[in-house]
Amino acid sequence: MNILKFKNWNRVFEEEEAAPRLPKSEEYWIKRGKEGKNVALYTHDDMDGIFSAIEVKKYLLNAGFKIVKYGVLNYSEGWKYTSLNPKLINVVVDFANMPGDERDDMIDFYLDHHGSFTEEQIKKYMNSPVQKKKTASAYEAICQSLGVPQDSLTLSVIDMIDAAKYQDYKVDWSRLLDFNLAEIKKSENKRLEFAAAFNQFLKRSDTKTLIGVIDNCKDASIYSIFNTMKILYPEHNTDRMGNPKQFMDDSSWRLGEMQKRTKGRGSKKVYNSQEEFLSVFQKGGLIQLDGYQLIGDLAFIPTGTWANALRARTIIQNEFKAGNISKEPKFILLQYGGTLQVCSYKKMDEYGDELPKLKSGEVVNDLGAYMTGLLSNFKQHLGYHNPDTSLGQDEITVSGGHGGIGSISNIFGECEKGSYVGQRFIDMFKNKIISDLSGVPFNLNLKWSEPKEFKSKDPEMDNKVIDADEVSKIGRSGKILRFGGLEEE
Repeated sequence: MNILKFKNWNRVFEEEEAAPRLPKSEEYWIKRGKEGKNVALYTHDDMDGIFSAIEVKKYLLNAGFKIVKYGVLNYSEGWKYTSLNPKLINVVVDFANMPGDERDDMIDFYLDHHGSFTEEQIKKYMNSPVQKKKTASAYEAICQSLGVPQDSLTLSVIDMIDAAKYQDYKVDWSRLLDFNLAEIKKSENKRLEFAAAFNQFLKRSDTKTLIGVIDNCKDASIYSIFNTMKILYPEHNTDRMGNPKQFMDDSSWRLGEMQKRTKGRGSKKVYNSQEEFLSVFQKGGLIQLDGYQLIGDLAFIPTGTWANALRARTIIQNEFKAGNISKEPKFILLQYGGTLQVCSYKKMDEYGDELPKLKSGEVVNDLGAYMTGLLSNFKQHLGYHNPDTSLGQDEITVSGGHGGIGSISNIFGECEKGSYVGQRFIDMFKNKIISDLSGVPFNLNLKWSEPKEFKSKDPEMDNKVIDADEVSKIGRSGKILRFGGLEEE
């Protein structure tokens, strides 16, 4: 076993076998300048993040720690709007990247499963309690590291959701947009079908509900999370008149609206040349789309549809079954503002010799690696860089993913080289991905017009962080506790 001793931490890290354990001695933390055993717990805003945070919360509470603050993180913002209090024990789980600045030294526990650290990062974090484990989910990594018995039923739920292994678990893609409890109950695979459908109902921007679920759930169970979310959701979501929205009704509406936006209007066809595509969608020198479009072997989903990779895949499959499109694509490219994500329509290994090849002759058989390589090439040959370098390159523009899904998040700025001067990088990345994966060559300098979306002002610092005493609590009666005597235990 490879044992690494970190000089500044006075404890042993067992590489691969275990994650760094937090010393339980309050005296230890006081000597390190902490406010006793008070913890701030941060996690990703998806289902794996919820499961992971619940399990870590249980461990911390059983070990005598007190959680005084919760925060959620997303890849669109990274760490940009999240501060860390050096007086608290800061715990971070299920998030791919560290802050990349002085806040790195404030993180007291970090455990993730996305990719691997580079040699540079290994050196950078050598004196920090930072680890990435090669597991299918962060929840599985946490169970292994904290010695929690691994329930195969729970692990299968997160493995299926986080790695999109719906086919592996024999869950039909159509289930993702069909939350029919009566039909789900009849299935021999009801837990996984329920999880697949419920996962699409998550409103990841609803920080208060996500944190409330983590704080109130006693166990990391998909049913417990669902029931807790149903109770908390109306507390934090209201209509224009101030009336509470019910979780199931509002979620169904959002999914329905997403499908309308993704499908768009008019019939669909497969465009097999740039000229044919531009003749329909280029107006005033800019490409303007209404809903998804098929370009060769690729379906492109424009920004503003609310679709994600799984939703888009399900919608396109249903469109094919209904006879609205003549063939199914091999890949789906989605845009979320300045973020591009590409996924395989089927499992990558099903395409065999039909996988696309780059000009270098390299076969694209891992989309996470492809997107990372693409970002690297743009940096090397086209001078890609973030306009605000003070925030750190790794924090802002990041790339990666799994074999069947990859992304480049937060693409900024305009090109300053050669014939591409003034060309938006987001358009150039998009054109290159289409050329590489669709089989239809697209010029790098094509200009796109994005749908006009409401531009809000920059969010406030720590807008996704909540003090534990401000989190909505559920009483034993199953209702929200109103502190001040409106409901008593």
